Amino acid sequence: MIQSPRLKRGVVAGLVAAITLTAASPAAAWWQTDFTYRTKLALNLQAAGVTGEIARAPVLVRLHQGNFNFADAKPDGSDLRFVAGDDRTPLKFHVEKWDAKAQQALIWVDVQSLQPGQPAAIYAYYGNKNGAAGQDVAGSYGPDYRAVYHFSDIGAPQDATANGAHAQSAQTRNAAGLIGADLVLDGTTPLTLPAGAFAAGPVSVSFWVKPGRDGTLFTLPGAVSLVTQGGELVVEQGAGRSAGAALPAGSWAHVALVNDGKKSRLFVNGQPAGEVDGALATAAGPAQLGIGFAGEIDELRVAGTALPQAAFQLAAASEGQTSKLVLAETAEQVETGGGHGYLGILFGALTLDAWIVIGLLGIMFALAMGTLVSKYLLFSRIERANDIFLNAYRGQARGAGDHDGLPRIDPSAGADASTLGRLYILGRRELADRLREGRETDSRHAIRAQSIAAIRSALDAEQVLLGQKLQERMGLLTNAISGGPFIGLAGTVLGVMITFASVAAAGEVNINAIAPGIAAALLATVAGLIVAIPAMFGYNALLTRSKKITARNQIFADELEKRIAETWQDNPAPTHAVAAE
Repeated sequence: MIQSPRLKRGVVAGLVAAITLTAASPAAAWWQTDFTYRTKLALNLQAAGVTGEIARAPVLVRLHQGNFNFADAKPDGSDLRFVAGDDRTPLKFHVEKWDAKAQQALIWVDVQSLQPGQPAAIYAYYGNKNGAAGQDVAGSYGPDYRAVYHFSDIGAPQDATANGAHAQSAQTRNAAGLIGADLVLDGTTPLTLPAGAFAAGPVSVSFWVKPGRDGTLFTLPGAVSLVTQGGELVVEQGAGRSAGAALPAGSWAHVALVNDGKKSRLFVNGQPAGEVDGALATAAGPAQLGIGFAGEIDELRVAGTALPQAAFQLAAASEGQTSKLVLAETAEQVETGGGHGYLGILFGALTLDAWIVIGLLGIMFALAMGTLVSKYLLFSRIERANDIFLNAYRGQARGAGDHDGLPRIDPSAGADASTLGRLYILGRRELADRLREGRETDSRHAIRAQSIAAIRSALDAEQVLLGQKLQERMGLLTNAISGGPFIGLAGTVLGVMITFASVAAAGEVNINAIAPGIAAALLATVAGLIVAIPAMFGYNALLTRSKKITARNQIFADELEKRIAETWQDNPAPTHAVAAE
């Protein structure tokens, strides 16, 4: 317990100062306020299996509808920027593919100082309408890289580094490769690489391969070769030959060959797979890929140094179909004044098909609510009019005045919509016709029993017409009740299918990538329920009131028939004149 008043005052002052500093500090730093949105991307080195330090390496960032809202960026993606985890240091990057319509993008980001076991992150900034293109293709790679080929171009493969080590021969491309487009080797026409990319000294060659037919996958003539035989990959260097490493046909694998001046080591998917002792001899010609070998190649890199195993672990974990390195911690795009919130995330992740379904449900909801309101007003008018008419009917003395069987009733104007009034007018008209016929034939009774039945038939027919009017457009409500949830469910299923297809195409599988798309797809089901639930309660309420009005019509028709029978069937015809309708 603090006893000294001076000590108490000091503690209080310290707390106030701490609270003041906390309040004054922003919740999250912001690199540049010109950019409205940002997405934090965590680099999970432990999950990626990276066991060593990486000083500098290109990291593939796959953007898709599950982790990025393309509508918030410029259509061509030119306002995209990447910043290091300190939220201050800009990172060099370049875009290999940007397809806002398909909501897919492939970006290479130059990331530095990655330590295994330590958390790391980068930020993607965007949403600057005035932002000019900020990518730096050549600057995305360090000076150790002599050549990098994405194979996303047409014709002869182009080097992405500043060295300009472009290949000379044109090759076939497959647009649906592992990382965008890839190179197709037919086993007949090899790809020849510039000799300048393979100067004397240490060298690292890495690429993704999807084998189709055995052959020489890579060769530096007279120095070293990678050969596939029976589903295995071996290194041949001079008289040496490494152990075979499994390389199944039809499956993508990351392959790296490293020579540090002492031995050549082979890595498959970031793991050691064989080695041959000895430095590389002077090459007898330019390097080639695909001598007799058929298959697909993607992301070929040549470095003039012996890269560590961690670099290939990083590539294998971040560039394949199942990315374990780059994880979008949240799909929320943060604004300078706050965030979109959950609804912003959901609506931002909606696909075109979901918008179409929600639009259809919106039209259905508008029609259902319009029917509810119009029917509520109609039933209210009818019930008020029936009350007014019944008061006038019950206040009218039977047989009073000059009439043609039933006295004329003139209620106030509020009874115009009365269904009972329509039945009374019909019964009065039918009775007048029967009385007129009876007098013309000098019948002893005013009307016969058959005439009473005919009047009742007319009243029943009128009730049917009134019932049809009451039920008119009620089918819109039943459609909304039964069809709304099914339409919403169809939109959800389609949205989930598109989300999974997009994630599969992007090659990134994690809960943060999948969750926003699935959550947005579920909005279609929610929309269907929003349509159905009020329609169901409203329909039941209207059905109850419709039955009440119908029952009152039935009771009044019975009463009117009874009154006609009691007054005119068994008594002689009255002597007063028949008044014209």
